[in-house]
Amino acid sequence: MASYNDVIKKVQGGHVGPVYLLAGGDPFLEDYLIKECVKQFLPVGEKKIVFTLDDDKTEKLLAELVSIGMFQQRSVIVVRQVGRAAGKARDELLAYVLRPSEDKCLILVLEDWQPGKGVHKKLAKSVLVVDTRPPFPDKIKIWGKLFAKAEGYAIADDALDYLLDTCGDTVGHVVSELGKVFSQYDAGTVIDLPKIVDQTGGGRTYQLWQFQAAVAERNNREGLRILVSLLEHGTAGFQIVSSLANLFCQLLYVQSQTTAPGVYTGLNKLVNSKLGSMSRRYSRVETKLILRRLLEADRTIKSTNIEVSTLLVPLLVNICKGS
Repeated sequence: MASYNDVIKKVQGGHVGPVYLLAGGDPFLEDYLIKECVKQFLPVGEKKIVFTLDDDKTEKLLAELVSIGMFQQRSVIVVRQVGRAAGKARDELLAYVLRPSEDKCLILVLEDWQPGKGVHKKLAKSVLVVDTRPPFPDKIKIWGKLFAKAEGYAIADDALDYLLDTCGDTVGHVVSELGKVFSQYDAGTVIDLPKIVDQTGGGRTYQLWQFQAAVAERNNREGLRILVSLLEHGTAGFQIVSSLANLFCQLLYVQSQTTAPGVYTGLNKLVNSKLGSMSRRYSRVETKLILRRLLEADRTIKSTNIEVSTLLVPLLVNICKGS
């Protein structure tokens, strides 16, 4: 496996590999690397070829990989939903990556981080795997500064902190919001806190892993704020319950000492790092009780027309406060 920044530096230096596996699911990190490969590898004006194995038959992809043009023209081939490749077609794809064509750059995109499973496990033996999981907040801040510098702006630390706190936590979202701000000012402008506050609005949107992180810390106040936001932005109740069930299942494995180091947990990196301290905040008896409550909540949500918030808010309070 290679770090994302190391791969970007090599690509920008003109060293584009024949095959990459992007695993982790952050859309911005995926698209940024793909754009850099296209810029460095293809002649000006040439476009990448995109396959989505959810829609396109794998046979078409394989035909494109083995085709030899009359003038040996270069191509960048992006394959999304690569985890759907199966059977003979998957075997042929695996065979190709062992002996890839020098005039092609094949970029395989896997939306999940599953090093011990399926096509990820098989490809990792012979392909450069690039970690595209959503980065920690401090890394997102670095990306924000780099983007500002590349666009010819400087941004104050408190302004970037405010943006991270109010406009989500993905690289793509932060970069998108910064782009909107920059469009209102001349290049060379220092973007301070008042300018950010003036140009950005709306409440913060959260992801499920942030909800898990708050619960892992028994932070009832933060958990409630995130829960309300998730529901307001359309996250289904069963998805919220499922995220908590996954969190506490992994906690039970830790408490039972049945989870080996390096085993895929399905949790965000930050949340996964909290399992150790979480095991000291929740007893094993509590964990089992919470899992039973979550199972009951899941059944209720799926079998009745109950207002989800009236079920989940007291459940969250009970979990975090230990009642």
